[in-house]
Amino acid sequence: MSCNLPLTHSGVAVRLRRFNLQERTMNKYKAAIFDLDGTLVDSVADLADAFNYGLEQFGLPKRTIDELRKMIGDGIRITISRALAPDRQEFIDRVAEKMREKYAKTCLVQTKPYDGIPEVLAELAKKEVRLAVLTNKDQTMAQKIVEHFFPGRFEIIRGTTSIDPVKPDPKAGLQIIKDFEIAPEQTVFIGDSPADIQTAKACGSYSVGVNWGLRSAEELMQNRADVIISKPDELLGVFGFIK
Repeated sequence: MSCNLPLTHSGVAVRLRRFNLQERTMNKYKAAIFDLDGTLVDSVADLADAFNYGLEQFGLPKRTIDELRKMIGDGIRITISRALAPDRQEFIDRVAEKMREKYAKTCLVQTKPYDGIPEVLAELAKKEVRLAVLTNKDQTMAQKIVEHFFPGRFEIIRGTTSIDPVKPDPKAGLQIIKDFEIAPEQTVFIGDSPADIQTAKACGSYSVGVNWGLRSAEELMQNRADVIISKPDELLGVFGFIK
């Protein structure tokens, strides 16, 4: 059964659905599919620097980190579109090109794993949980960041290419599940944005929202996350592993 616990997010009191660890003593989940930005790594500073570099090249107004937190997560083109004024949408492709050039050089400058993430991944791997990353970040950058911070930890790293739909389209998530040769209901999606929760539901899987990322707990609740956690080690309880 769920219970409600109060939490303050950005000064606003919200109610989060939590899980009773004792109810999950049997591990029915066989795989964990993680989002990247805002879930595994804190990358907002490097992303903001790259986005603002791209905007500056065309004399466009820069955005603050707080503004970009609300824009990031649905792929580079959508993020840039949100950052541009309605009468400047024709700059999307040009800004994206400059942003990618900058980010390829600076994506590891300030980015770092969230505290506790490496230890939780190690514990899940020890328990033979299959691990994957599914992100709306470009494939090349996703692979570079994941392999730098978590070498050899993930079986599958799936970013976007020019022909792939982005989350919340379930295509990539369902392909990962198929590659793992398990059922959707044996899979847990973990992420910090509405797109992650929507992807999990579209795949028929369990959704875990994390409230340490880029989006608010309120947004995760509105998208009906199955559970919202506030610390990485709480994920072990979802899998029935109680330390």
